[in-house]
Amino acid sequence: MLDAYAKNWLVNIEDISDFVRKQQKNIKSDCAELITARETVYCVFDTEIQNKLGLSAWTE
Repeated sequence: MLDAYAKNWLVNIEDISDFVRKQQKNIKSDCAELITARETVYCVFDTEIQNKLGLSAWTE
């Protein structure tokens, strides 16, 4: 699995050190310019995959 990740799935490595330093300064100020990742919920509907991942199904 790690071999496939390193050889096939990893497509780019980027140095974001400058970006991180800038965001650290933004945290120390008023956070008005802080850039954060947008997160969304990934719903897994396939019960076989839910079981493999150890997820519990949420039903309304």
